[in-house]
Amino acid sequence: MGSVTTNAVWLLGALLICHFLGDFTHLSTDRMQTAKAAGSPLTSILAHATVHATLVLIAVWAIATTSWSLVLVAAGIELGTHFAIDAFRARLEVRLPAVRDPSRRTHWYVFGVDQLLHGLVLLWIVVVVSAKSQ
Repeated sequence: MGSVTTNAVWLLGALLICHFLGDFTHLSTDRMQTAKAAGSPLTSILAHATVHATLVLIAVWAIATTSWSLVLVAAGIELGTHFAIDAFRARLEVRLPAVRDPSRRTHWYVFGVDQLLHGLVLLWIVVVVSAKSQ
């Protein structure tokens, strides 16, 4: 197993910051939040995932300084997985009222799994970029 490089650590930190910016600031618009809560329209959830993919593209390009094809692969991984995770969670919230209710433990379990999955995807991106950059 290879060693962790300083660049990989910086990239993971940057991707975590990007995730925060994409989910918990004005970059996640009211329209996107409403769509995520209602489970539709999927185009608004896709727009939200596109914001995340754009932030990943910028971070990978700025920190990993790798080939454009690898930058696009990283952004594509983020786009596809972020959309799938958020769309699934949104549909789950529509079908199961306990998932929508922040006073219920179920809500926080699902929220935690959602965030864990996003974090694991970011780690996967770091591994892919680091492996191809060596």
